[in-house]
Amino acid sequence: MIGVEVITVWRVWLSLLFVALILCFVPAQDPTGRELPRPAKKPADKTIEKKGGKPAGKKAGGKTVKPPAATRAPARAARQPAIPSKLIIIAPVGTLIEIDGRERGFAGVDGRLVVTGVSAGEHRLNAKAEGYEAWSGSLTMGASGTRYEVPMKRRPAMGKVMLTINELGAEVIIDETHTITPSGAQPNQLEGLSAGKHRLRARKAGFHEWRGSVTVIPGETVPLRIELKPILDPVMLPVTEGVFMRGKNSGDKDQRPEHQVFLSAFDISRSEITNRHYKYFVDATGHRPPEGIGYGWKANVYPAGQDDLPVVFVTWDDAVAFCKWLSAETGYKYRLPTEAEWEKAAREVGDNYSSVGSLWEWCSDWYDPDYYKARDRINPQGPPRGKKMKLMGFEGETKSLRGGGFGRGQLLLRITERSSYFPNKSRFDIGFRIVREIERPTGK
Repeated sequence: MIGVEVITVWRVWLSLLFVALILCFVPAQDPTGRELPRPAKKPADKTIEKKGGKPAGKKAGGKTVKPPAATRAPARAARQPAIPSKLIIIAPVGTLIEIDGRERGFAGVDGRLVVTGVSAGEHRLNAKAEGYEAWSGSLTMGASGTRYEVPMKRRPAMGKVMLTINELGAEVIIDETHTITPSGAQPNQLEGLSAGKHRLRARKAGFHEWRGSVTVIPGETVPLRIELKPILDPVMLPVTEGVFMRGKNSGDKDQRPEHQVFLSAFDISRSEITNRHYKYFVDATGHRPPEGIGYGWKANVYPAGQDDLPVVFVTWDDAVAFCKWLSAETGYKYRLPTEAEWEKAAREVGDNYSSVGSLWEWCSDWYDPDYYKARDRINPQGPPRGKKMKLMGFEGETKSLRGGGFGRGQLLLRITERSSYFPNKSRFDIGFRIVREIERPTGK
């Protein structure tokens, strides 16, 4: 029986132990069956004990005191996020911004561009925008950011001019600042001219200077025609009034006898009439251009580069017609020189001649080999008619020629030499020089 009781006691103890274990893991509940809150854990005492075994920060009696400042743990500084510095560019809408050669974007509709990542210090800035002049300069970036307004200037409104000019090789000066040489063969488009009025000059040797203006309209092409007018008056040399000894007793028969002659003052052309001058006459009047076997003129155009060479293959009649036209155009009276005038001018101003080539030159006189025997003393005009001559298969009256094949150093050796040719014939070695009378006709 004792054994049974012992077993029963152990069963009771095991049951109680089992219940206790269950209660340890089951949360506490109030009478309604709700779970009761658990008490908060008491924080561990982290005070530092002093050497004497008593915890630091506590006094006798259980009151807590702060440890000395030297023994406190330093407070950790709060971390704040870095704020990137900003470069704010103020520029016209659509401006392309480059910083140190790198494109950084365009100014927006508000005229601003915000750029980050630009280091403090000096930087190169370039700005380009349509309708504005390109700008380039430097800016200094601050450590906390910078606001920079680009000083851009509006580009002036532009227009175009369609220029035509009648003379190839002429120079056109625009606003006295730059010079162009437009083509005379076709219209020349001038671009990049600001809107408004521009002054122009055009010039070329042998022509009167042209002056004018053109008003450029933005977005339009304005036509402009320049007409250069030739300087028709040749360069003239003055020959003074006075006497000189005409002819040469030791010369050919038609140069004798030598005799004294008085002449009034006159001007004579420095050179023979040139291809350029004669072309003005041909173009203006429709006169027949020079004609000759193998000669270079084609219709009314002479070869390039021969502007200032003497015109040849012109008859005496052609030369007289030229003088009449030139007189009407200029208001001066031009004519061929008399033999006496030609000879006096050669003696007096011949060293200043700019003659080119070796030519005979037409004079106004009829030719008579015996004319000097008449000894006309004052402004001799030559015989009333010429003596009939036979030359090169032709026969008839002839007009006087002077000069021959002289160079500048040989003029005095042949200054008295005389010759003649038919007035309606031309040769490769005959040109002409002209005289201008001193008094200008009234009404011009």
